[in-house]
Amino acid sequence: MIQQIISTAFGLYSSNIIYKLRNHRGSLIPLNSSIAANSKHLPYVLEVSKVFQHVPPKQRTIPSKSMKIRLQNIEKRIQRLEMILPEIKLKRNEKLNQEIECLNQKLKFLHKRMQVADSRSWKGELTRAPLW
Repeated sequence: MIQQIISTAFGLYSSNIIYKLRNHRGSLIPLNSSIAANSKHLPYVLEVSKVFQHVPPKQRTIPSKSMKIRLQNIEKRIQRLEMILPEIKLKRNEKLNQEIECLNQKLKFLHKRMQVADSRSWKGELTRAPLW
C-alpha cells in the first residue's frame, strides 16, 4: 500500500524496484504505516534500487515461480494485517476496558464487605444472647 503511494507519487511504475527506508543511523526500518514522523533532526532516507542492482545474481538465487507466488501470498497477508491493525487496537482497548471495569466492581464489593466487617460500634444492647 505505502509502496504503491510512493510509486505513484514519483512516477515509478516498474515491478523491479525495491524501496529501502533507513533511519538516521543508517539502519533499515520496515516500510509500513506505523513508523514515526520524519523530522529535521532524525531524517529518514529512502533508497530506490532495482533488483540485483549492486550484486550480480547467481543462477541459483533467482527465485522460482512457486517462490514468487509464496512471497506474493505473504505480502498480501501482511497488507491485510496492516489494514485491520486499527481494528485490532480498538478491540484490545475494549477488552482492557471491560477487564478494568470488572476489577473495579470486584474492588467495590470487597470494599463494602470490609466496611461491614470493620463496623464495630456499641448500639447499647447485645444483638445475640450471650452463651453463659
